[in-house]
Amino acid sequence: MTAEISEHPPIYDRLVRERGDVLAETRAVAEQTQREARQALDWSSVRIAHRGREERSFSAFG
Repeated sequence: MTAEISEHPPIYDRLVRERGDVLAETRAVAEQTQREARQALDWSSVRIAHRGREERSFSAFG
């Protein structure tokens, strides 16, 4: 006796037709949120600008 394993149970297709593919939508929103978070937390341009100011600033000890 062998059981077939399908990717999605038969009820899944019907639910997707009725309600939309919530898993795919959730995945897309999560990926977009990750991209936005990466951009928001990217301080590389701030560090580059800060480094440039340090080189141009006056230092009595340097």
